[in-house]
Amino acid sequence: MSAANALTTITETLERLLAGDVLARTGLPHDDSDAGRLADAVDRLAEDAQARRRHIEQVTYHARRVNRALHTLSASNRALLRATGESAQLHEVCRLIVEVGGYPFAWVGYAEKSEEKPIRPVAHVGADEEFVAGLNVSWEDGERGRSAAGTAVRTGQPALIRDMAREPNVALWREAALAHGFNSGVCLPLRIEGEVAGVLCIAAVETDAFDDEEIKLLAETADDLAFGIETLRARQRQREAEEAFRRVSRQNELILATAGEGIYGTDTAGVITFVNPAAAALLGYEREELLGRQSHATFHHAKPDGSPYRSEDCPMHTALTTGIAIRGKEEVFWRKDGAPLPVEFSSMPIEEEGKPAGVVVTLMDISERKRYLAQLERRSNYDDLTGLPNRNLFADRLSHAINRCQEGGMLAVLLLNLDRFREINDTLGRNAGDQVLRTVSQRLAVVAQKADTLARLVGDEFAALLEGDGTDLAESIKTCLSQPFPVGEHEFFLSASIGIGNYPKDGESEEILLKNAAAAMYQAKAAGGNVFRYYAAEMNARSLERLVLENALRRALENDELVLYYQPQLSLRSGEITGVEALIRWQHPQRGLVSPVEFIPLAETTGLIVPIGEWVLHNACIQNKLWQDAGLPAVTVAVNLSVHQFAAQDVVALAARALRETGLDPQYLELELTESAVMADAEAFIHATEKLKELSVTLSIDDFGTGFSSLSYLKRFAIDRLKIDMSFVRDITRDPNSAAIALAIVSLSHNLKLSVIAEGVETEAQLNFLRARGCDEMQGYYFSKPLPAAAFEQMLRERRKLDFPPESELPERVLLLVDDEPPILATLKRLLRREGYRILTAGSGQEGLEQLASHSDVGVVVCDGRMPQMSGAEFLGKAREMHPDTVRVVLSGYTELKSVTDAVNKGELFRFLTKPWDDNDLLETLREAFRHYEARRR
Repeated sequence: MSAANALTTITETLERLLAGDVLARTGLPHDDSDAGRLADAVDRLAEDAQARRRHIEQVTYHARRVNRALHTLSASNRALLRATGESAQLHEVCRLIVEVGGYPFAWVGYAEKSEEKPIRPVAHVGADEEFVAGLNVSWEDGERGRSAAGTAVRTGQPALIRDMAREPNVALWREAALAHGFNSGVCLPLRIEGEVAGVLCIAAVETDAFDDEEIKLLAETADDLAFGIETLRARQRQREAEEAFRRVSRQNELILATAGEGIYGTDTAGVITFVNPAAAALLGYEREELLGRQSHATFHHAKPDGSPYRSEDCPMHTALTTGIAIRGKEEVFWRKDGAPLPVEFSSMPIEEEGKPAGVVVTLMDISERKRYLAQLERRSNYDDLTGLPNRNLFADRLSHAINRCQEGGMLAVLLLNLDRFREINDTLGRNAGDQVLRTVSQRLAVVAQKADTLARLVGDEFAALLEGDGTDLAESIKTCLSQPFPVGEHEFFLSASIGIGNYPKDGESEEILLKNAAAAMYQAKAAGGNVFRYYAAEMNARSLERLVLENALRRALENDELVLYYQPQLSLRSGEITGVEALIRWQHPQRGLVSPVEFIPLAETTGLIVPIGEWVLHNACIQNKLWQDAGLPAVTVAVNLSVHQFAAQDVVALAARALRETGLDPQYLELELTESAVMADAEAFIHATEKLKELSVTLSIDDFGTGFSSLSYLKRFAIDRLKIDMSFVRDITRDPNSAAIALAIVSLSHNLKLSVIAEGVETEAQLNFLRARGCDEMQGYYFSKPLPAAAFEQMLRERRKLDFPPESELPERVLLLVDDEPPILATLKRLLRREGYRILTAGSGQEGLEQLASHSDVGVVVCDGRMPQMSGAEFLGKAREMHPDTVRVVLSGYTELKSVTDAVNKGELFRFLTKPWDDNDLLETLREAFRHYEARRR
């Protein structure tokens, strides 16, 4: 090319460069000619310009990307400051990333900890729901977990997708992402409360769109978002805690206000800081008067005798200084009016940050309890009806009198029994009979003023103790009783059969003297009454025959002629044998089998019923223990007690000794007393049964419905069940009156929280009638006659039971017991075995939930209040949520306010019972709970 043309080309190239075309080149060879050297200089100038432009573009592009990240961070922070809810906050940050930052798509996912470890999208902007639903990412170490989102969660570090078209780990999502124009992306971990809980993902249109500085800024956005989530959750927890605190405070205030016990609290100086209405009322103050006052100086300043009570000796002060709770202590507080107030109180120290802060005191007025105990003490020595000494006090005074006369002197013991007194009871009722007995006692008191003691022993039987032979007093008694007894508009004439025994001629001990006086009294009764007889060794022929039989009966005990038969008792719900009644038989070597109707009355009149009854009780306990030791199903053995045993023996000590010597668990012994015997001296029976219940034996009234019990007495008896007399059962399907009485007894029993058993069931119709109307148990020839021990043992081995037809089946009652103490579970199962429940057990709250999950037919749940790992309140709360149909009962040894309120609030309780429990209350509570459950299911 000519020099001119080359120069033209170079000139044109320079003009293009000046115009901004950095790609312009001369296209001339770079040789040693002038044109070549000039072309080389121009081309190098063009390359330099091109390089500078490329650098400017890169700087500009980088600045633009950093700028959008900065805008995103700034806008997000402002949004976080204004956020009020977590969901709205997440959506707003995604929106700002897209609209302010210019990114096409952003989403937030939470990492769930289920087995498949999914990442659940919770907010997104820039893509439709179908695309988001199709993400289906995970953070497990598998194919779905190798996505950028899964990697970010798993490693806790940002994960980058540089090129969606080529990245091997995004194959599952490539097609959908490219279709939406997403060619690269970054996923940033969300570290919430110390762990990676989610991920923030951002997409870009360009490939390789994110450099280190931009990622760093976006990571700050993710960190700020995580902090915002933490802050919102903390606020929410605080609001919930404050609301819970307000709710609990309101509930505690309500509990304090409505609690029957008095409750107050003091600070470390003993100054009262709070007091509930019950405490203020007990102490005779208004609440406002007590607040701010020193508790010891106000109502605990003096001892019962009026001497000063130093504050250092105060139990509340001791609880505060030692940090040890004081429970169940009796003290005397002083009311505002100066009257003493006997209380039982507990003092619980409270702490704040490990330091003593005061005490909480609960107190209960025990004035009524102390009066009741005093009454019981009197009742143990005096007859409630007449006010005369009873058998216990009479025996004590007789013993002292015998001791006084050891070196000389004569005593007379008079026993008298009213003739035809039963006619008054049968004709005019028991109230009239009681009126007559009071009048008799008043007349006897007048004529027996010189007697050492005048007593009412039992029913219409009285006794007198005096010095001398007793003849004059016997005559005076006959005379005073010969006057008519007015009862309302009627008059009755009474007489008495009197027996006299003299010390030392007729006996040198209290027992023999009373026995011989009783024998003389029965001679007087046999003579037609209205006479008195001295005890004499010479008997007439009839008395001799009676004596022979009596002696034979005495030998029967020594010669093992007495045997026990056993008649099964069955549950009318399950058909299973739950108990057995021990019935005595006498196998006389010459006379054969002597009827109990013949020898039991003889044993009662002669006092032999006492050793015979003791033998029956002891041997029945031995036999039942042998059956249990042989691995046979545990049943309760029922033993009849005679009224004479109650009168002549300490039946509490007798039962305790039998249980101790035989090793039988008290819950497997039942003591029966006939209704008529009970009502002969109801107050004495009440006292004795209260003591017997302390042994944990079962008590029942036999032949109920025949003795005209007073309902006012019945509700005071410490008994467990009633037995419907066979005279009503016999005609229950034919006689409306018998049926009505039987049903009334069933209803009365259940209302008094007693169980009920029917005796003498002989037909299927009788069985079905009783079963359909809620009778709990049966006994009678329909299932079995009384059996020798070996035959009944075989029946137990064969698990014999009544099989009810399907159409008569009652719904099965399934009970779940939850307690971490195995002995408690075992005791409850033994107690409930007669109820016919299918019982499930669990040793912890977790096991309890597993039992509920495996047995959908559980109706009632009984749970301990305190268990390790999961408390009773927590367990019942979960049971309520997951199994709302169940009826829930707490049986707890702890009654602190928090335990009670937690259980009530979380578990929606049916009842809250305490340990140790009352067997009757627990049994009836569970019956009510199942009735409630079945009614709700219907």
